[in-house]
Amino acid sequence: MKMLLLLSMISTKVIQSEPSRSASTAWLWGGSFGSRNSVLLFHSSALADADNEAVIKEKPGYKLHVTYKAFQAETKLLAKLLDCHGISEAAATSNDFNLLWTGSHPKPGVLRSLSAHQRVNHFPRSYELTRKDRLYKNIERMQHLKGFRHFDFIPQTFVMPIEYRELCQAHHRARGPWIVKPVASSRGRGIFIVESPQQVPLEAPVVVAKYISEPLLVAGGHKFDVRLYVLVTSFDPLLVYVYEEGLVRFATVKYDRGPHRVWDPCMHLCNYSINKFHSDYVKSDDPWAENVGHKWTLSALLRQLKAEGRDTTSLMSQIEDLVVKAILASANSIITACKMFVPHTGNCFELYGFDILIDSNMKPWLLEVNLSPSLNCDSPLDVRLKSAMLADMLSLVGIPAVDPVIKQPTLAPNAGLAGGQIQGENRLRVKFKNCRRVHSAESGTGPRRTAALAGEGQQLSAEESRVVRMAVGQYQRRGGFVRIFPAEDSWNKYSQYLDPQMGIPLSGTRASSSYIVNNTPHNYNFLLYTYFFSDTKNTVTSVKSKPRTKRAFSYQENVQNKGLD
Repeated sequence: MKMLLLLSMISTKVIQSEPSRSASTAWLWGGSFGSRNSVLLFHSSALADADNEAVIKEKPGYKLHVTYKAFQAETKLLAKLLDCHGISEAAATSNDFNLLWTGSHPKPGVLRSLSAHQRVNHFPRSYELTRKDRLYKNIERMQHLKGFRHFDFIPQTFVMPIEYRELCQAHHRARGPWIVKPVASSRGRGIFIVESPQQVPLEAPVVVAKYISEPLLVAGGHKFDVRLYVLVTSFDPLLVYVYEEGLVRFATVKYDRGPHRVWDPCMHLCNYSINKFHSDYVKSDDPWAENVGHKWTLSALLRQLKAEGRDTTSLMSQIEDLVVKAILASANSIITACKMFVPHTGNCFELYGFDILIDSNMKPWLLEVNLSPSLNCDSPLDVRLKSAMLADMLSLVGIPAVDPVIKQPTLAPNAGLAGGQIQGENRLRVKFKNCRRVHSAESGTGPRRTAALAGEGQQLSAEESRVVRMAVGQYQRRGGFVRIFPAEDSWNKYSQYLDPQMGIPLSGTRASSSYIVNNTPHNYNFLLYTYFFSDTKNTVTSVKSKPRTKRAFSYQENVQNKGLD
């Protein structure tokens, strides 16, 4: 009820802020109603029609009986947004759904049973990125494999109880404090700070990380962290988007570096779930006030830092690099699981919540990555930001405009981007120029880019064409999401972390032959890079010797265009 009240408070302003759309193009992309290639488009402005049954019945989602299922997840805002687009909730026992939204990892049997038109909001084995112990171990492995300095963005961490001796040795070299976290919790639950290893409980699995004791302070001396919404739509090829706006969460109590305040969670932790109970917590009732109270927008923070003379361009570039490298470090196991369990192209997508702390030297540190980041809305600002983000995410992912009962023609099984093999030798081959459908902001000069990629007359396989079409379509529907991988300089920066033959992120072991399609190794990451950025193809031959080039689609540029300059 509280969320519905917040929705009603901002719905009129949301509509006024969105560009006008004709009725014929507002809700579908890629084809007319009934086309097998069309997908649904979502707009947060539809929330204003939540009680208008006549308007909802005109939406393609309603006419096609599109449905969703939710399981163990916070879905009030999501359900309201889907309802406004004519999408209803399916019965718990029904398998006729278009979208499965779950707060936990779906079981392998659920994934294997997915049809081509169905979408689920998790990849298998995403815990490699979202469990605190697995995240650190994956990054630590890359530190050993490629050099510590390339992955120096996560505090030194130890997994208890098996690494207790190593913790004691590290504490002897550099005294605490240390922060103790359960390996798989969220919202600040079970987190506390200790001064010595002797205070660490050894009964249950926890991680113990070096506490960043010199955080950057703003708003009169308060510690803060940044929540970024990161969307991954594919791991092979890797497609990573960051939402243009994030949330900045402040601790309620002013920061004190003295050891006598180490017990105060409202000074050291920035989680809203903890600070909202403090008597000094300030919550704004204005959805457009971005720097009021203890929750700001990211763009408001960057404006503040820029006004103080700090280098926000460098900061956002480091954050972008941190996000990509964390995903690369964890991706190999996820790709393997997709190969085993995911039957169709685009079945899975994932919205991650990256929590980042900035220290007094303007260096960002990755604190954790959240599985199913909170979609709860406790303020009008939450509703405005999260409803727009969800609508853009659903549009980008591309939920096919398909009746889940009367299924339209779909793609063949095992045609997925996770490495599923194409059955038989009779693969459809098309000329590259015939599959090119790219947004004008990304296309440049089409024929020249096409020739640079493959040479005159080279053909793409059906699967390669499908990969390109998927990436192009997502980019066109991206809304407020900014693609950070691939980007113009991504091959120069990250190809050293990819298998040179198959383009998948390195695991530290020899690449598996299971990624080879029809006895031919594929490299979808290089395919997309050369497709989108063929003008820079000649710069990727010597990764170590080439300087960084200007990126065409920068996350920080997108944020700064919102009024920082």
